[in-house]
Amino acid sequence: MASSSTSIPKTDVLIVGGGPVGLLIALQLTKFGSSAYVVEQDDKSQLPIYGRACTLWPRTVELLDQLDLADDMLQEGIVSTNSLHFREGKRLTGGYMYASRMDKLDTGHKYAFHLRQRLIEQQLEAALLECGNEVNSLRRIQSYVINESAEDGYPVTATIVKTDTEETYQVKTKYLVGADGGRSPTRKLASIPFTGDRSAYQWVRIDAKVKIDMPNSRYLNSIDSPTHGQLLWCPIDNGFTRIGYVFSDELAKKYGVNASGEGFTKEMAMAEAERAVAPFKIEWETCDWFVLYGIGQRIAETFFTQDRVFLAGDACHTHSSGSAQGLNTGTHDAVNLGWKLSLVLRGLATPDLLKSYNDERRPIVQQVIDNDKCISKLISGHLPERFEGRKELPRDILTEWFTDLTMQSFTLGLGISYSTSILNMPGEVSSYSTINPGERGPDAPLVKIGTGDFIRLHTALKNEGKFHILIFAGIPTLTKPHLSTLHTALSSPSLRALHNPRLFRWTTLSATPGPGTFDVFGFHWAGPRAGGKVYFDPEGKAHALYGVDLEKGAAVVLRPDGWVSAVVGLEVGEMERLAGWLGGVVNLEG
Repeated sequence: MASSSTSIPKTDVLIVGGGPVGLLIALQLTKFGSSAYVVEQDDKSQLPIYGRACTLWPRTVELLDQLDLADDMLQEGIVSTNSLHFREGKRLTGGYMYASRMDKLDTGHKYAFHLRQRLIEQQLEAALLECGNEVNSLRRIQSYVINESAEDGYPVTATIVKTDTEETYQVKTKYLVGADGGRSPTRKLASIPFTGDRSAYQWVRIDAKVKIDMPNSRYLNSIDSPTHGQLLWCPIDNGFTRIGYVFSDELAKKYGVNASGEGFTKEMAMAEAERAVAPFKIEWETCDWFVLYGIGQRIAETFFTQDRVFLAGDACHTHSSGSAQGLNTGTHDAVNLGWKLSLVLRGLATPDLLKSYNDERRPIVQQVIDNDKCISKLISGHLPERFEGRKELPRDILTEWFTDLTMQSFTLGLGISYSTSILNMPGEVSSYSTINPGERGPDAPLVKIGTGDFIRLHTALKNEGKFHILIFAGIPTLTKPHLSTLHTALSSPSLRALHNPRLFRWTTLSATPGPGTFDVFGFHWAGPRAGGKVYFDPEGKAHALYGVDLEKGAAVVLRPDGWVSAVVGLEVGEMERLAGWLGGVVNLEG
C-alpha cells in the first residue's frame, strides 16, 4: 500500500462510521465547539433507501428536537399516534400497546415516528455540512496506537485506508469513537469481547407500497397470525409500509429451502405476507425490498477502554427489531457521549467524566437485550425461560408484556433512568421535588412573556452542551424572600461560578403570570446574572409534573441531555451545597 505524503490531520475526535450514531456524535461536537473527523467505508450517496431501522420512540425524538434536528425529519417521515392489534380480523388488546394512548404521556412528542435510516442519515449529513463539517467517505480504519506521552496533545494515531485506492494516511486524535456497526473494526482492534448468542429464529421484513382493508392502516399495527407469529405492520415514509413476520421451519419446508432461508424469494415473501394478514387482503402496488435475517443479541464487554476509545450503537450492542430499540438505543448512546466529550475537550470537566458513559449506558443496553430475548422468543411463538410453566399461549403472554406500564415506559425511552450515576447529587431524596436525580426531566407546556405564545419546557431547554439550572419560582409573592436573598448571594464567590456561561444556562418558571418580570418578582430576577429567561407556568402543570410546592419552589439541575442531576431548595445554603457538589463534577471556573 502506498502512503500519503500530506501532513497528518489532527482532530479532537476521530469517529469511525458515518451512520446515524457517528453522525450525531460528530454533529454535537461540532456544534459545541470541538472538532470531529468522520470516516465511512462506503459511499453512502450510492446506497439504497430501503430497509434498516425506521422507528423512533418519543424520548429519542425529544433528544433530537433539543438538538434542533426533529423538525426537518418530521417533514419527511410519518407519525403514528396510536396502534391497533388484530386476531382473526377482529381488534383486541395486545400487540404494540406501548405505542397506543400516547396522548397521556408527559412529552410534546406523543407519537411513534417512522423514517427509514438512510433518510435520517441524509438529514444528519446536511446538518453536519451546515456546521462546516462533512463525512470522509470510502475510508476505513486499519489500526491505531496510543501514546499518552505525545507532546502535541494528540495521543491516538490511527491509520486510515482509502478503500478506492488502498492508499493509507494517518490521523492524530485525542479520542477514538467506533460507531462502525455490528462487525465493528474498531471494537476488534481494541480487543473488546462481544458476547452473546444467535438464536434459531428468523424474521422476514418487506418495504412495499400496498393497499389493505385493515382499519387505520397508517397506524403502527400488529396481527396475531396462527402461522407467521405476530406480524408487524408499520407505516413508513413516502407512502411505504414495513411488513414483518416470522420465518418458521414450516415455511422453509413448504418452499424446499434450507433452514437459513437460502432460496426464499421476494415473490415467496409477498405470498406469505398475504397469508399472514388474513382475513385482510393486500393489493401490491410495488415491493421494493425484502430481507430474511436471523435474530441474535450481543453486547460489548465495555463501551470505553484504554481511556481513549469508545464504542457506540451497533458497535457495542445488537438485538432484534422486535421492539424497535436499535436506532433508539444508538441515539441515546450518541447523545450521552456527545456532551461529555465536549465538556472534557473544552477543559470544563476532567476525563473522569467520560467513565460515566459506560457506567450509564451499558446497564441500560443490557436491559434492552434481556427484554429483547423475551420479545423475540414470544413473537416467534416460543416461551422464554422466565415464563416456563405458564399455560397461556406465547401470544397471550406477549400481550401481558406489551401492556405492562413499566415496560411501555422503558421501551418508549421515557422511563430510562441513570439512578446510580456519578452525575447525580448524592444525599437523601429531596423533599423539594418528586423527581429524583437520574430520572428524565418531564416536558410541560409554558407561556412566553408578552406574546402569551405557547412553548414547551423542552423547547426552552435546548441541548447546547450546558447544564440547565431550572428555577421553579412557584408563586413569587410567597417565594420572594428566598429569591431576593439568592439574587444578592449570586454575586458572592461561593455562587458566582453557577453563572459561568460556558457551563450553565438558567431558566425560571413562574406560576404567576404578569406584564413583565419585574412586576411578577418585584425585583430584577430575569437576566444573565439572575434567573435567566422567565416563562410562565400559569396552570402550574410544570410545577405539578416535577412535584414542586408552589409556596416553596425549588432549583432543578438538568444535564445537557435532559436527565436530572440535582434538586435543591431556593435557600442560599442549599444553592451553596449545590455549587460545592458541582465543583467536584465540572470545572466551575473553566
